[in-house]
Amino acid sequence: MRIRALLGLALAAVCIVGGIGTWRAGTMLIAREPRQALTAPGDLPVERVALDQPGTPELVGWVAERKGSCGAIVLLHGRGANRLANVQRAKMLFDAGYSVVLFDLSGHGESGGTVQGFGYSEGQDAARILAYARQRFPGQKIGALGSSLGAASFVFATPQALADAYVLEQLYATLRETTAWRMPFHALRSLQADILLAQMSVRLGFGADDVRPVDRIGKIGKPLILLAGRADPFIDRGQVAALHDAAPASQLVWFEGAGHVDLLRYDTPRYRDAVLPFLSKNLCQAGHV
Repeated sequence: MRIRALLGLALAAVCIVGGIGTWRAGTMLIAREPRQALTAPGDLPVERVALDQPGTPELVGWVAERKGSCGAIVLLHGRGANRLANVQRAKMLFDAGYSVVLFDLSGHGESGGTVQGFGYSEGQDAARILAYARQRFPGQKIGALGSSLGAASFVFATPQALADAYVLEQLYATLRETTAWRMPFHALRSLQADILLAQMSVRLGFGADDVRPVDRIGKIGKPLILLAGRADPFIDRGQVAALHDAAPASQLVWFEGAGHVDLLRYDTPRYRDAVLPFLSKNLCQAGHV
């Protein structure tokens, strides 16, 4: 009996230690990035903008307004980054004739917020930023360009807020799948992901089963192009195929050999050749080049 009791205590201790470790991992997973002041680029004429509405995190960004623009494009960054990650894209688009709107999502950069929400809660951010772009550039078509977390944010902004064309880079199909691909033990990765994500509803007010861009992307109903790396360690080809199937009219462009990296920097010519004609076709009005 004493041995059995000791074994029971040992098992309980293991469970407690494991539970604490999982909780700490969850804390790190959703913790906001340190809030920081960002220096504006010297070669892009940006204006600092802050969206401050009661009951919502302050959102801070830059706007570069181009006279006679061929539309305006909202750019949203990936997890753990900020709007600086989109400066190169913004310059490319500005030079191509577009006004650009770059914002930090909540929990990132200069914006408020205390957590990161995998794109699900950031969908409210994307909706607010798209609404601002509509107000700032009346009568113009609005594009949405997002990478990873930013792409998911645009998907979860629908159907409340719609852009006129979408460029979605490195978008995951479901949170469970992309989390599993990040787990250290291959054979048990699905179980590890389930254990880690079980705390979400307590911490964030929504669960992993709510965070499924594959279930929402087909409701966008606007021109859409998906960009994906063939060697992405977190978003496998099956997830990309599922997203493409869920939005049958979407275009899909693969970047050979690319992992979960900045696709513009990885292969600039391929990126430009895919994105610029797509945006020109779907955003530019007659009379614009």
